[in-house]
Amino acid sequence: MRIVLGSISTQKLDALSIACDRMKMGSSTEIRGMDAPSGQNAQPVGFEETCAGAIARALQARMGHDGNVAIGIESGIFRHNGNGVIPVTVDLAVVVVITPDGRQIVTTSTGIQLPEACVEAAKKRGFTTTTVGMIMRERFGGNKADPHTTVTKGAISRKETLINAIMAALKQL
Repeated sequence: MRIVLGSISTQKLDALSIACDRMKMGSSTEIRGMDAPSGQNAQPVGFEETCAGAIARALQARMGHDGNVAIGIESGIFRHNGNGVIPVTVDLAVVVVITPDGRQIVTTSTGIQLPEACVEAAKKRGFTTTTVGMIMRERFGGNKADPHTTVTKGAISRKETLINAIMAALKQL
């Protein structure tokens, strides 16, 4: 099987490789990454924007690679105003798999709650260019692409949440 990932992110490629290993897909599985912009803001907000980014990446990965499984992954934030309670923002990824016959499979990763002060700071700077992970790195250190590790004090990485979401999608092939 050939899988083309619409990303050259080491984190996403590693997650895909580990997911395939855990599923015992074998050495016959060939993984390739390609640069595929999502067309979304630096910080996607909500399911529509995040899913649109994942679909865009998967469609680009599919172009010129007929007969392969194409995957797009996009992380975004999902906000709830709290309805009189404390507002909550959760970061999660949407994984879109397009099969060789054109079937689409969509899964999500486990969500991690982000500090609201960091969300508000990123929003103020503009989600077009600023992610919550960038703000968290400025304030707490760590990796801007992996706020999960910062929030959970190393217990859960973004890569681990991606592995599980990718496995959930690939198990539906």
